[in-house]
Amino acid sequence: MILRSNLPKLREFGGRSARVLDAGGWYRPFNLATHVIDLNPYESRRVDDALDPEDDERFTADTWIVQDVCNSPWPFPDKTFDFIVCSHLLEDVRDPITVCRELCRVGKAGYIETPSRIREIFSKEKQFFARYLLGNCPEIGFHHHRWFVEIEGTHLRFTAKTAALPADRRYYITRGDIGRNLTEQESGLGFFWHGGFTFGEAFVDHGKDYPAFRHKAIARLKS
Repeated sequence: MILRSNLPKLREFGGRSARVLDAGGWYRPFNLATHVIDLNPYESRRVDDALDPEDDERFTADTWIVQDVCNSPWPFPDKTFDFIVCSHLLEDVRDPITVCRELCRVGKAGYIETPSRIREIFSKEKQFFARYLLGNCPEIGFHHHRWFVEIEGTHLRFTAKTAALPADRRYYITRGDIGRNLTEQESGLGFFWHGGFTFGEAFVDHGKDYPAFRHKAIARLKS
């Protein structure tokens, strides 16, 4: 979880809610969740790496549902959960649109967190180009992520993150471009929602969209 500053509010909502779902909670489970849905089984969960290790686990083996979250419907009636946590999942999955649809269907409110699009095009390593010229290109963003995620009001926008990103200098940002690392708030997207939200995939020409986004991002980071 990137945005530690949102954790107190997340725990507040989770703790006062009777039914809480953690969608994709295997990697860093939310202990205040009463239910989890994830492709990985309960026995393999990362017990020592919970989002909220100070809280006791509310979920059990019986309320841990093993399912690919991209397969719908999830095995819950409409509006089953008072609160849903979906942390660092949407940028990874093959079909975030289906996941968002199910979040809105089975939940009354919730919290979504992903890396920001700026973080996904940023390399935090120092001496980027020296390493690049030596044949050891530093990681740009997170290589295993499939999507850039942005938010406009209560609308989540997904843009495919393609293999073109590290191939063109016009597409990514280094520490040298801004003279510093990113802050926590610049690195993450955190979104509390109530009643639902909208979402969609943006189909773009990455040859135009990628450099345009980079240009605006650098201006914002330097302002």
